[in-house]
Amino acid sequence: MKIAFFSECDYAPNELKVVMRKAVRLALNYKDLKTTDPYEVSIIFVDEARIREINNDFRHIDRSTDVISFAFAEGEGAEYAPYLLGDIFICTDVVTSHAEKYGTTFDEEMTFMVVHGILHLLGFDHHKKGEREKMRTAENVVMRQLYPQWKGRGEE
Repeated sequence: MKIAFFSECDYAPNELKVVMRKAVRLALNYKDLKTTDPYEVSIIFVDEARIREINNDFRHIDRSTDVISFAFAEGEGAEYAPYLLGDIFICTDVVTSHAEKYGTTFDEEMTFMVVHGILHLLGFDHHKKGEREKMRTAENVVMRQLYPQWKGRGEE
């Protein structure tokens, strides 16, 4: 499995990369996927202006957000590269404000964004109640393996 980290802002994950890599592996395990398979995912850290631009360009929503995932499985030619999962864009500015809002640490919130983003790449969604419940369960199972004190974000 290959996880590439890129930063388009001042943030560098440094030691948190270890936890983020483990989060991706645990999410794959949750879906009964083998982490020994050659999956690839990119995690890109951006600022608020960039995430707003991405959100507006691709979702036609003119505001910043915390995380946006682009699943390669949904793109043209995806059947030729089944192990290319996609890209996860995380806005560090929004993560900072969400950590304060939800009473989590920055590291927990950043890891949560990776978990949330990878679950999107694996087909989870949260637009309908039933889908949201499945996604929240998966998020909490993975997060509690990384942070046993994790109680969720209480954002329903």
